[in-house]
This record gives sequence, structure tokens and C-alpha cells, in this order.
Amino acid sequence: MKKLQKIVNPVWIVVIIIILVLIGGYYTTYFFKKDVIDQQTKQLSKEIDLLIPFVVQDNGLVLDEEKLDRSVGEHERLTVLDESGMILYDSSKESLAKGSRKNRPEVKQVLEEGKTEGVSIRDSQTVDEKLIYVAKLVYQNNQLIGVIRLSETYQGISQYVENFQRIVITIMALLFVAIFIMGYYIHRQSKKPIQFMLPILRQAIQNPEKKQKVIDAPGEWRELYQTVYKLMEETNLLYYKQLKNEETLQFLFENLDIGIFILNDRLELTLANQTIEEIFRKKWTITPYDEWFTEPTLNVLIKQAVETKEAVQGEIRIEKPRTQDLKIVIRQLSIDNNEYVGIIYDVTEVRQIEQVHEDFISNISHELKTPTTSIIGFSETLLAGAKDDPEASKEFLTIIEREAQRLMSLIQTILMLLKTEKDIYMMDSFVVHPNLVIEDEIDRYRYKAFDKDISVTFESAVGEDLVIPNDSFQIIVKNLLENAIEYSEEHGKIFIYLTQQNNEVTLKVEDTGIGISEEDQKWIFERFYRVSHSRQRNNGGSGLGLSLVKHYAEILGGRVKLVSELGEGTTVIVKINLDILSSNYENKQLKE
Repeated sequence: MKKLQKIVNPVWIVVIIIILVLIGGYYTTYFFKKDVIDQQTKQLSKEIDLLIPFVVQDNGLVLDEEKLDRSVGEHERLTVLDESGMILYDSSKESLAKGSRKNRPEVKQVLEEGKTEGVSIRDSQTVDEKLIYVAKLVYQNNQLIGVIRLSETYQGISQYVENFQRIVITIMALLFVAIFIMGYYIHRQSKKPIQFMLPILRQAIQNPEKKQKVIDAPGEWRELYQTVYKLMEETNLLYYKQLKNEETLQFLFENLDIGIFILNDRLELTLANQTIEEIFRKKWTITPYDEWFTEPTLNVLIKQAVETKEAVQGEIRIEKPRTQDLKIVIRQLSIDNNEYVGIIYDVTEVRQIEQVHEDFISNISHELKTPTTSIIGFSETLLAGAKDDPEASKEFLTIIEREAQRLMSLIQTILMLLKTEKDIYMMDSFVVHPNLVIEDEIDRYRYKAFDKDISVTFESAVGEDLVIPNDSFQIIVKNLLENAIEYSEEHGKIFIYLTQQNNEVTLKVEDTGIGISEEDQKWIFERFYRVSHSRQRNNGGSGLGLSLVKHYAEILGGRVKLVSELGEGTTVIVKINLDILSSNYENKQLKE
């Protein structure tokens, strides 16, 4: 489009027309000049042919000067040369007409270049005139005996031709002037809207907050001007909307208790709010993220978000200037760019409340453990001893024992959930290949699955050298497999997949059970939360299984995702980042 605009530019049109006029004049002159030269050349060539019989005799070249002088016209000059180019006769009778002429262009053309006819136009030093020369070879018995050269005054372009040329140039000049005037008019007309609107547009750009006034415009461009004014009106409105949004966003950005930072496509910290500066106790500057943030776990989360292009979340604890538990969410701003936003929540108070809750549950559990043990012992005594009604007593005592065992199992589960991180790291001092853990748990629940005719399929695609903390991973697998069996109907199927991609291990457990409703999925990982009665109608779950899975997965540096639909089964995915896992255990060892 830009090239087309350059071509139709009036300046270029004028330049092109001038060039065409010059080319036309040049070729007109050249054409007529060539025509005159051709005519003179043909005339001289014919005269040479007529002179050859007077010059060539049986004995060779015979030069009868008187006869030759009479045969030459008033404005002509005849020169006879021998075969080497030496002058034998010259009608000018000038003293300079002597010697060799073999280097003259017309003579050179016939003697050296082998042409039948040599032609040239030049100023003659001998007669001091501009002549046209024509030279031809003279043969006798097929043998070269000389050269005859005839010349006459160069006539140039005739008056008629010159008049015609002037007429052509005049017509072209008039045509040029007409086209120039037309082009200037078109150019001026096309510039009118630009000249009219340009100052207004510049004013709108410089002062977008100022509304431009509509003024009268030429009728033929009125619709265009009205459209431009309407566009500027919309731009002005959008400007104020954007300004308001920016002010609102700035207020929220600076006053939220949530820490927010942004990384550009080069992963440099380009923006951070006051909360971020307060948490890390330093002013943000445009710096690579791994230089500004000194927390290894946070940097690993950012790296993971960049590699996976997915939202990544995790938690870190900072000790200075005060102990804080921070929840981190890293995600890409949009699919079209490589900028990332990080959101940091201070969950210190939440974790403290959870700790109080855990201490409370721990105390209750310990208080309930003693009477539970007594109930079990009493039940066993009754079952082994005197009973008034053997059948009723046995049934009653069997129920007592089953419920007592269930209560004991609940207490043990609670205690497991309330283990401190230090206890877990000590417990996980033994590492093992994850395949062995999964296979052991499948074998442990084989009879329970057999009773419901449930098939369990396990597929693994991880490296042979992969190791993972034994006890924590065992608790995750145990609870996922137990839930899958408990909440699957008879003749159901369970699939367990273990895969590894780069430094991330993924455990996926799928079942064909009764599924979990969308509402229940929001709270399914909360402790003591039990779903609708339709799912637990025959199971009476404690509500701690999946919370245990989440708890131990996070300790291992992982995260849990659940996908389920009522009547269609449930899939639980546990992803463990080996970098975070290694970092957590290394930091723990350093502290100890």
C-alpha cells in the first residue's frame, strides 16, 4: 500500500512525465538523425559503385585525376587508397591529404574488421568541415587492390524534420503542463481532509482528556469529519474509563494485604506492591527473580510455573524478620505473553488456628484412648466367659468390639494426621522405590478388594533409580487405595498409574465408584469433612483420608488434584516435585 501511495504521489507523476518528455525528445531526434545518415550513406555508396569502373582497369588502379575531379560533386571529397591504406589520390588537393589513412574509422572497418562498407562522421582536419565518410574495398580478380572513400558535408537534420520535432516537443510540453495542473489539483483536493483534521487529531493525542469541538467542514468531506469526531468522542470516553480503572487498580494494588508481584518475559521483577516489600523487607527493583527472592522453594515454584505454563502453588515459611507462613500462587498472565504474576497470602494466623485445633484434637484423642482400650478388653472378656443369653450377648458384644476397633482406628488416624513435620522427617529417613510401596499396599488390600470382586491394575513408567520417602508415600497410597475400594461398587475397577516427567512424579488413582458431587469437592480435603450420605451410606468414613493425602503430599513438596462426577467414579492425582522435595529435606537436615 505504501509503494502504491509513492507511485501516485504528484511529485513522482511530474518526475515521470519529465523523464518521458526527455526520452521522447531524445528518441525523436535520434530517429530522424539516423534516417538522414542512412540516406546520405546510401547515396555515397551508390556513387562509389559508379566510380569503381573509372578507377579499375586491366592493369589495376588507373587514376585519371582530371576525369576523377570532374566526377566529384561540389560538396564531395574523393580519396583513393591502396590496399595498405596509403593515399593515392585525394580530390581536395590539400597538402595534408597525404600519407596513410588506415587508422581512420571507416577505412579500419573495411580493412581490419572485414566489413563491406565503412561509415563514420567526424570533423575533417584537412578541409575543416564535418563530413560523413563511406569507404568500400576495390577488388580485381578477387584480389584486393585498393580502397575508395567518398565523403560529403554532413547535412544533419533537415528543416522539415526540425520543425516536426519542435511540434512534437511542444505538444508533449503542453501535455506535461496539463497533467501537472491536474495532478496538483487532485493532490490539493486529497490533502484537504488531512490538512483540516491533522491539527484536531494532534490536539486529541496531546490532550486526550479534552473533548474536541465539532466545527464546520466542506460538504463533500462532512461524513468523514463526523465519523472522526465520533471516534474521538469514543476515545475520550475510553480514556476516562481507563483512567478510572487504573486508579482503582492502583488503590487495590497498594492497599491489599495480599502480596502481588509481576515478572516480565525475561523473568525480571518489574512490579511489586508494598506488601511484598514488607514481607521481604526490601524495595523492589528491576532484577532477575532468582536474585531478588532468596527463598529456594519460591524460586522452584516460579521455575515450575514457567516450565509447565500452568498455575503452581505452594507454601513457604520465612524466619526473618519474623516467622511467617506464606501461600504462593504463580501463574501466567495470559496465553499470548510470557509474563507471570505471583500472589502471596500470609496464612500465619490460619496455620496458628490449625495448630490450636490440632492440639485440641490431640488431647481429646489421648483422653479417648484409655476408655476405648477398656471397652475392647471388657468385650473380649464377655465373649470368652459367662453370658446369660449366649446368642444375644455375642451379637451385642461383637458390635461393641467392632465399634471400639473403629474408634481406635479413628484415634490412630488423628494421631497420624497430627504428627509434626519433625516427626515425619524422622519417620521418612528410609527411602524406597515407589513401585515397591504401591505393590505392597495392593497386596495388603487384596482380600478386601476380592470380597467386592474389584480388580486393581497398576502401571508404572518411572526410572529404576527413583527413590522417595517410604512412610509418607505409603500413607498417601494407603488412603487413596482404601478410599477407592471403600467407595466402589461390587465388580468395580481400580487403576493406579505412576509416571515421571523431568523432575516431577505423578501418582494417579482412578476408580469406577459412586463419585463425589461438585459441591462436596470444594471441601473434600478438609479435615473431618464427610461427604453426602449417598457416598458414605455403608462406610461411615472418618473424613480424614484425603486430608492425610493432602497433608503428606505437601510435606513431600507436592500437590493434589481431584476429578470426580457422581456415578462416574473418582480420579485423584498427586504430583510430587523432586526439586522441592530435595530442598525441603536438605533444609531440614541443615536446621537439625
